Amino acid sequence: MAVIGDGPRSALVFGGPHPNEPVGALTVRELGRLLCSDEQLRSGLRWHLIPCVDPDGARLNEGWHTRPGGWEVFGRHFYRPAVDEQVEWTFPNLVEPGYFDRTLPETAALARVIDDVRPALISSLHNGEYGGVFTYVTKDDPALTAALGEVPGWFGLPLHNAVWEVPGSSVLGPGVIRMPTIAELGGDGKFGASSGDYAARHGTTTIVTEVPYWEDPRAADTSPSDTTFPDLTRTTARLVDDTGRFLRATLAAAEPDLVLDTPFRRSLVDSLSYVDSMVEAWSRMADGPPRPATVAEVCSFDVLPHMFRVRLTGTLLRVLHAELDTGNTRNGIRSALAEAETRFTAWCEQATRELPGDRIEIRRLVATQVGCTLAAARREHDQRARDDSHEER
Repeated sequence: MAVIGDGPRSALVFGGPHPNEPVGALTVRELGRLLCSDEQLRSGLRWHLIPCVDPDGARLNEGWHTRPGGWEVFGRHFYRPAVDEQVEWTFPNLVEPGYFDRTLPETAALARVIDDVRPALISSLHNGEYGGVFTYVTKDDPALTAALGEVPGWFGLPLHNAVWEVPGSSVLGPGVIRMPTIAELGGDGKFGASSGDYAARHGTTTIVTEVPYWEDPRAADTSPSDTTFPDLTRTTARLVDDTGRFLRATLAAAEPDLVLDTPFRRSLVDSLSYVDSMVEAWSRMADGPPRPATVAEVCSFDVLPHMFRVRLTGTLLRVLHAELDTGNTRNGIRSALAEAETRFTAWCEQATRELPGDRIEIRRLVATQVGCTLAAARREHDQRARDDSHEER
């Protein structure tokens, strides 16, 4: 961890909370350079910067970190840990329901940092695959919401105005979403609290900025489309469910011949459980009133089947290649690999063909995360200055 500045309050910025999200490491480096070169930027704060909080997971994504390409390169080298092996979701939750105390060493280290520096602000740096930029915040502050919604436009990136990944979240403004607490998520003990949840004991404001690798201007468009929302969610649920069925059947066929307990295998099993819960949630949405879906919602749901196919079939390939690499060439492994390779190649070609948008320059992603972090820091600084002025009066 690098420490820059000597202000009376602290800010904590960290990258790589999920190891398939590498942009934050570059953001931390650039933010550190700016803070060192501009005294005004670091005024009032002592900055604590950590480029990567899951180095082991990051190593398992290096194949695509160091070889930029399309969906196929991304999928073949993709790794996202099972949820109970993620730094961001294994902070302790010591109340029922959802009691969780299986904190990872990396999470314990980050928790010690939070308790030591008691940050006024945390900026947790994340990435998505596709669409636009959005930010979770733990505080409903209209001025902060407005600032975070403005930053992506400075760098020509669209906002993402239809996010469906965290149940219980609520929209505060364009591209800005309130982050639900672990109590609101109603955890079942399979995962713990988030860094934002844990830091709340210190009165910390946490922002989680998500930037995509591929952009699609449809992500910001809230005008009605020619598709109804129930039809949209019903189609997505069916396609993702079909993907899950294929992956389960292929994994089951290889299961008798699998001998390794790899992080890839644990990730795949956990992800298939998540797929089931999302399919169930989308199926419930399809029973709602037949309103028109917005263009942003069409964009968001369009990408989900492709994302699950590429991510999870790529993970299955890594499960099977890990077995082959140790000399396990049993028939079940080879047959499953042939099935998975055929389907993976076809799905990558389909994603490339059906999803519009170009891969975004890394410098624009970094600039957006730096901008959101500094905007939030400015808001905290201004708010504290007003509070101090009131106390003096």
